[in-house]
Amino acid sequence: MIGERFKYTMLLASLPPHAPDLFSTTQTPVSRFQLDKRLALLEARDADDLRHIEELLHWAHAESRTDEQIIKKSQETMALIHDDFLKKLICWRLELRTLISALRKRHAGLPAPDKHAFAGFGKWPFFIVKNWHEHDFGVGYQVPWLSQAQELIAQNRSYALEKLLLNLVWQYYAREGSQHYFDFPAVVIYVLRWNVIHRWTNYNAASAAERFDQLVDAGIEKLVLND
Repeated sequence: MIGERFKYTMLLASLPPHAPDLFSTTQTPVSRFQLDKRLALLEARDADDLRHIEELLHWAHAESRTDEQIIKKSQETMALIHDDFLKKLICWRLELRTLISALRKRHAGLPAPDKHAFAGFGKWPFFIVKNWHEHDFGVGYQVPWLSQAQELIAQNRSYALEKLLLNLVWQYYAREGSQHYFDFPAVVIYVLRWNVIHRWTNYNAASAAERFDQLVDAGIEKLVLND
């Protein structure tokens, strides 16, 4: 255990820090190639956990799956992660995506789902089904950003929505990361924040608007896994 702690301290100390403000960054603090070289220090079980986490959050093949298949696969992959703190971290992100998916489906004119017809993750599907016609699904007091997201979706302001969501995720990781310094969760949070920076610095507003239109035209049949 002492050896593992030392390795992770060495790993994190070798990485340049993230900037405090996401939107001031123009590039990732380290290349993915160099980051992966540092991650080679991870214990085998931890490396597997990180792989599962990144798989959950970056499914390039999700377009070939139904919502139900995506949720089932998410639950199966979540069960493979050993650390409870990291499970909570990923659950929050998947719940955020469930809420955004519901807003987009409603914006596209889909009817209110019955209690068995909405595929989502975590605690929000019950409220989404019960309060489909309320602008914030009746949970705005718990999720204060939801009303703003709903307005941006209604206005088709995909760039502003992207910034809102990325900043929410960025700030959440920063808060949760303040509890961890030189352990495995700290490594995971560093990687997840790296991914957010990578997404932002490669963001293209025109492409995002086109992607939003495609989702609406398709009836938004998929959960939006990369928000």
